[in-house]
Amino acid sequence: MSSPLYADIYALVRLIPLGEVATYGQIAALMGPPVTAQHVGEAMAALRATPAEPPVPWHRVINAQGKVSTGPHQQSLLEREGVHFDTKEVTNLRRFGWAGPDPAWAAAHGYVLPSQQGGEARRQLELF
Repeated sequence: MSSPLYADIYALVRLIPLGEVATYGQIAALMGPPVTAQHVGEAMAALRATPAEPPVPWHRVINAQGKVSTGPHQQSLLEREGVHFDTKEVTNLRRFGWAGPDPAWAAAHGYVLPSQQGGEARRQLELF
């Protein structure tokens, strides 16, 4: 995927508030087809080689099971922001999950809102 796509993904991830998380699938669903959770993961991984400006809170994007994908450092960053993990290192997505962008902002920026989606995309967003 291209860096203009990454820029769009980063713009969306920057909206995730402190103390909340989103899943790779949730970000992909908001982006709309053909973006997949894997594309979102690749965009987050690309930040290691070339950090974005303004910074992207990459650590707020986790997997659909409520676990971090990059290890203890990511979990530590989230815990410092108030996100709690249980003894199995899983966070409660219903409690700490991001509800998504403001509908007016999303519409103005071309993001796909849950009311416009079906199937797997809707299931991903209904985790929250």
